[in-house]
Amino acid sequence: MSAIRLRGTAAAVPVLAGLAAALALSACSLPRVTQRPAQTDYRLRAPRVEQPAPGLAPVILRVQPVRAAPGLQGVDMLYSPTPLQLLPYRDSRWLVPPAEMIDAALRDTLARQPWVAAVVGGDAPGRADGSLRCRLDSLEHDVYAHRVELGLRCQIYTGDEQALRGSWSFQAARPVAEQNAAQYAQATQGLLNRAVAELLGQVARTLSAPPPGGAAAQAPPASPASVASAASGTPPPAALPASR
Repeated sequence: MSAIRLRGTAAAVPVLAGLAAALALSACSLPRVTQRPAQTDYRLRAPRVEQPAPGLAPVILRVQPVRAAPGLQGVDMLYSPTPLQLLPYRDSRWLVPPAEMIDAALRDTLARQPWVAAVVGGDAPGRADGSLRCRLDSLEHDVYAHRVELGLRCQIYTGDEQALRGSWSFQAARPVAEQNAAQYAQATQGLLNRAVAELLGQVARTLSAPPPGGAAAQAPPASPASVASAASGTPPPAALPASR
């Protein structure tokens, strides 16, 4: 009986070895489960600033959507590891394209100014006292220089873009202590607060100033007879009938 048991045990060894090898191979073929870092979204908010404009009656402003330069239409948070590279953060992004957040911040801040009666969109019916067009030119984290850069420019028009009254541009940088997306977003918010405050002042000064040349430049030139009559206080002579 012992001999039989030994032969049975010896015969089972190759079977167990083959089973172990099969399990090892199947384990190698199973997919590996890796956990990706969580995606972090950042947003920009409207700054709580107020720009006084003494003497300016409440105006209606038409604000066109803020445009974005090529490469800035998406939600990527761009950074420069070297002067010749521009890459997106892998696990961080803007909640929506930055031009859209800047547009919302600008409209919200303008609407809270005491000298602004209303802020209307580009396609809204009715007339406006002034119009504003802006474009986001640059927004990036300059890693090698330890700073965040923001570039924004705007044009201010009378009425519904009847005449260009002024141009304004903002190009500034803010240093960051740490080179990460959180510091990038915080620095961008600080730059946006400064840009919006400066733009409010420019809009108020432009709309408060009289049109170039004044109202006299808009009136047609008076005839010599009218000028002489106004000086003497007598009415101008009536026009003679044309001879036949």
